[in-house]
Amino acid sequence: MICEKCKSELPEKRTLKQNRYFYAVLNIFAQHTGYSTNEIKTLMKHEFGMYDEILNKKTGEVLINYRSTANMTKKEFSDLTENIVMFANKHGLKIMTPEEYYES
Repeated sequence: MICEKCKSELPEKRTLKQNRYFYAVLNIFAQHTGYSTNEIKTLMKHEFGMYDEILNKKTGEVLINYRSTANMTKKEFSDLTENIVMFANKHGLKIMTPEEYYES
């Protein structure tokens, strides 16, 4: 896709299929751990460094601002999903690959 204003190539956005698999993975993880899907998503963002620390100049308190997955490219989103699956598998939770998920 080409940007109409600057005529440069726009990064490819994640697909609906990727999004369905991502949330299926989060749901499986949530069911296994007792956390909500949103809590798992936040924990995984923290685990994989998807946040910025913001210093409150008045109090010295460090605040955490988690980055959104909404603007990720197809590749970035795929990498995050793969990292979450590998993290889950490493901790004893077997999660299907995208191919296995769509075949079932």
